[in-house]
Amino acid sequence: MKINLEIGKSHTTKSNLLVIGMFEKDQPDKHLDEALDNEISSLIKSEEFKGEAGQIKVITTLNKLPARKLLLVGLGKKKEFTLEKLRRAAAASAKAVRNLNIKIYTTTLQSTILDKITLDKAKAVVEGTLLGLYQFTQFKTDKNKIKEIEQITILDNSEKNRRAIDEAIKTSTIICEATNYTRDIVNLPASTANPAYLVNEAKKIAKQNKLKIKVFGKKDLENKGMNCILAVGQGSSQEPKLVILEYNSSKKGGVAIVGKGVCFDSGGLDLKPATYMADMKSDDAGAAAVLGILKAAAQLKINKKIIGIIPLAENMLGSHAYKPGDILTAFNNKTVEVAHTDAEGRLILADSLAYAETLKPDLIIDIATLTGSCVSALGHWATALLTKDEKYPKKLIEAGEETYERVWRLPLWDEYKPLVKSKIADLSNNHLGYDAGCIEGGMFLSNFVENTPHIHLDIAGTGWFSEEKYYHPKGGTGAGVRLLIEFLKKFY
Repeated sequence: MKINLEIGKSHTTKSNLLVIGMFEKDQPDKHLDEALDNEISSLIKSEEFKGEAGQIKVITTLNKLPARKLLLVGLGKKKEFTLEKLRRAAAASAKAVRNLNIKIYTTTLQSTILDKITLDKAKAVVEGTLLGLYQFTQFKTDKNKIKEIEQITILDNSEKNRRAIDEAIKTSTIICEATNYTRDIVNLPASTANPAYLVNEAKKIAKQNKLKIKVFGKKDLENKGMNCILAVGQGSSQEPKLVILEYNSSKKGGVAIVGKGVCFDSGGLDLKPATYMADMKSDDAGAAAVLGILKAAAQLKINKKIIGIIPLAENMLGSHAYKPGDILTAFNNKTVEVAHTDAEGRLILADSLAYAETLKPDLIIDIATLTGSCVSALGHWATALLTKDEKYPKKLIEAGEETYERVWRLPLWDEYKPLVKSKIADLSNNHLGYDAGCIEGGMFLSNFVENTPHIHLDIAGTGWFSEEKYYHPKGGTGAGVRLLIEFLKKFY
């Protein structure tokens, strides 16, 4: 899809369709309304169009304007308007245009009145449009039935905004394409997106963007004592892997981002109910996000060192599957009693976090679809943030507000330590259920990073949607990509 910029006036612009945003109780553009014999005013007066958020009205201009059609999109109350509502309006209008089977259109939404600079408004429009138009169509055989937008023109009436809008188009397109790439991986069936597939994707990203890459196979994991990753993967015919990607590898410090990559989670011997297993191809959403983040960071030329660490395994049943009661020795030599085989994500992260610390980053962030209890606590509109560090969380929360990938901090108080204690080992992956289960997972992981600031992000609720919401599709959402790119660009 191509996005370009044009400088001009809405009433003199030629287009198959022109998108116009309108607030509730707003007066229409005088030039447009007069050219259409006051049709827009009449629609407002008759309350056929009220300007409510997300409302859509299409007007055929009958050659009274250079634009063949107008699409009015409601923006809601002017006093309550935000960048997020602008994203949603851009998504709503883009999907409405696609449903009309119009392939090329023009939008003026970035000119909407809002107490934000042009760059931020243009970014929001591009984000809402590209994320809202996402479709997972890889397995559709009749491609002719797939409606797609081919070209979008952003129309602005001021030449002085050109540089800001051009920058917004370029940077936002890179970030949205990385987000949609992440969505694709999460949406793939587990028979396709297995550990070997994700290793190959990591190699492609490394080659395309000149990243340093290491891949540890089974023997490497055995030699390094990464027994937790090995245990989770030993019930599968697919060999577990650990991928390390480095961007700006010659720099010191940086951020290590560890992404949970359970390519399919049956629950192991503690088998999941069928209802909960149906979407478990999504349990690699953290790993997919790390790939998307490295892809975008390299293309944006972010001037920081970023290390992506991706443990990959399938948690399956089989004669070699790990068992409740097993004792595992992690990479940092801490022992773990396996209390529940469906608490596998924290096990593969344990080895990975301990290894990440040996690379001496300034900060370690892990991102994982870790606990169902996170969904119970926060639903689908907030990612849980758990950390004992006080330097970075506020900056990450600010990045969440900027991108509207919001995060909410939960405590890691000492009173929660007993949740992960074992009588016969150093720790237990208890998976006690929904009683502080999200905190329990974070507390477990905190034992594998000793001297480096560490933030745990639980995207169990935000990484996968069971139904479409605004510019988030049904299925994989790409959660974490925009959030952490914003954090790396502005705040770290």
